[in-house]
Amino acid sequence: MVLIMEQQKKVIPNRLPRDVYQALETIVGRDNISEDRAIVETYSRFGIDIPGYLKKHARDASNIPACVVLPAATEEIQAIVRVANTYRVPFISMTNGQLGVACMPTTSAPTLCIHYSRMNRVIGIDEESMTMRVQPYVDYGQVMAEAMKRGLWNGGTPLATTLCKIASQAALGGLWQTSKKYGSLGKNITGLTLVLPDGELLQTGSYAVAGVGDFWEHAPGPDLVSLFRGSAGSSGIIAEMTIKLHPWPSDPDMPEPEAGRPCIQTYHDDRYDRPDPPKNFRLYWMEFPDMETQIQALREYAHAGVGIGLNATGIYNVYYCSATQSQTLKWAAENFFPAYNIYIISGGFTSDKQLSYEEKVIRAIAEKFSGIFLSSEYKPDVLEALRPWNLDCIRHVCGYRMSRHFYLDTWFCSGAAEVGKAAQDIWTEAISTIGETYVTDRGGVDNTPFMYASDPAGRNFFTEADVYPDGMDPLQLQKAQQLMLFSHARTFARKIGPGVTGFGASVEPLTTFFPEMGPNVNLLLRKFRKVLDPNGVCAPGRTVFTEEELTHLPLPLVEALNGLRKMNAMEPVVIDSKKTAD
Repeated sequence: MVLIMEQQKKVIPNRLPRDVYQALETIVGRDNISEDRAIVETYSRFGIDIPGYLKKHARDASNIPACVVLPAATEEIQAIVRVANTYRVPFISMTNGQLGVACMPTTSAPTLCIHYSRMNRVIGIDEESMTMRVQPYVDYGQVMAEAMKRGLWNGGTPLATTLCKIASQAALGGLWQTSKKYGSLGKNITGLTLVLPDGELLQTGSYAVAGVGDFWEHAPGPDLVSLFRGSAGSSGIIAEMTIKLHPWPSDPDMPEPEAGRPCIQTYHDDRYDRPDPPKNFRLYWMEFPDMETQIQALREYAHAGVGIGLNATGIYNVYYCSATQSQTLKWAAENFFPAYNIYIISGGFTSDKQLSYEEKVIRAIAEKFSGIFLSSEYKPDVLEALRPWNLDCIRHVCGYRMSRHFYLDTWFCSGAAEVGKAAQDIWTEAISTIGETYVTDRGGVDNTPFMYASDPAGRNFFTEADVYPDGMDPLQLQKAQQLMLFSHARTFARKIGPGVTGFGASVEPLTTFFPEMGPNVNLLLRKFRKVLDPNGVCAPGRTVFTEEELTHLPLPLVEALNGLRKMNAMEPVVIDSKKTAD
């Protein structure tokens, strides 16, 4: 695809018709709606969003919402969505979707952005049933703080900082690094209150049954949660959700580094970056000779029933553990961290003896597969550098460091532990064929891909490889896109993983152009969309195109995607080329 630069083109955002704007203003009040250029621009590009950057370079105004509206209650969301349907105005749901694909306008038509920053309350906690009900802008920090006061916690922490909104994660994968004990977020939702794309209300779980408490994820009728989990906000808006809580074996407050908290002048000082683990938790770091022994150990640890988190970090340590980008690059150049490694989070939930018992099991398995523990005797400087994970494993705060140099896209695989090797092979081929955009693109080539979000028995792991192109360089952005698309195509050709993102979520144009998903999941999703979104206004074309939308795809895009299929010995996807060309 060729990016045409129009340096002299004036960027003029779309505006909503005045009657539509006034109808929305009546719902939320004058102070909670805006089409001010400075405000709508802040909603026009997400962090992990190569298309958003490219549109900025192309001076393409379609990425800028026509206005932003801030509801304060479920009823206001319903009213906003009904206005959008009445006037056939597309809308996107900001916060109910984790990645750039789930935040920006999806068409060139004037688009309404609904943001939930006014809906940030913990609605209630039931200590007896161990559940918490929250609004969509509640973040993991709030969830953990409120639960831990009561000797509870939500059972996991994401690799998306503590400021991440838990409803946002629910709209996609809900991946946790502490998933080995209770599973990831998707396994810890008991109920959702959803505003459907036509404004109707849907409740799931036992909460939907009159007179029954909010304690169980099942209710009469089919389980509808999966229509929305992984939908990237295209099937409906999560207005409230209830999550499971679990016993918390530690103090109500998290430990602080001995030096205290840094200020702007001292953030780079390692003393502020070296906390101890929470009480009754331990982290174990092991180095392995190669990918094969690492995978064998991962599998055996998963089956052994020890630990609450089981992960392999690879290149990510150079970001998570460094306060500055210069330190990141220094460590990357030195290969400072072990190329093949595992860290296990052990928690003492049952008795004073649990931690000691688990340590014996962990050490025995490491020895079996030639693993060496990082310790005061072996690579103590590396172990010291890894100390940010001591707290990050429970309250994740270091992930934003990946964005210091344009962390702009990610590619997942999923499967049994062996998927780590398949992912390494595909990513190595991608880098060898296309080239890297930045030195840390090589994470997963010269070392293990990130492997995390294992299920409790290790039946499934996620792998991740990322790109870090210079966002100010359109050619590097396009190169990064090529790396992503190449890897997706290879994944489908080799029948690895359940979908585009590894956890079954799907985004266009990959949904349509890789019907190997399912197979033909695009046809199923299209039927769902017709039922849930009859007017086609909820993030149109985000997860699946309608037949009409397909006819408007640019011919160069169709040819490029079918070219990828041809490279992987797959038949082309036939689109009505006459209409497409028009």
